[in-house]
Amino acid sequence: MKPIPTIPAALLLLSLTSPPVFAEGAGIEWDILNQEVMELHRAGKYDRAVVVAQKALEVAENSVGADHPDVATSLNNLAGLYRATERTEEAEKLERRAERIRAMER
Repeated sequence: MKPIPTIPAALLLLSLTSPPVFAEGAGIEWDILNQEVMELHRAGKYDRAVVVAQKALEVAENSVGADHPDVATSLNNLAGLYRATERTEEAEKLERRAERIRAMER
């Protein structure tokens, strides 16, 4: 009699009963990057925060597509940093794009 492969069977069972963790969002990497952006912003490290926010935007676009609400969140985060560093025109462009995405949700 062959032994039942318990580990593969358990993994299969878990995959059938557990919902996908990131089915609706940009994922854990995006969450971590956004947390870092907030911490850097609070610390006044705007230049570094901009770099991390740009990476978060890239991760969101690659994970969920250009028109997802998480992309709009990333756009708004980056726009806020641009405003803090007096890059108003760039901020306004990002805010308009975020607003277009949010309008599609309604």
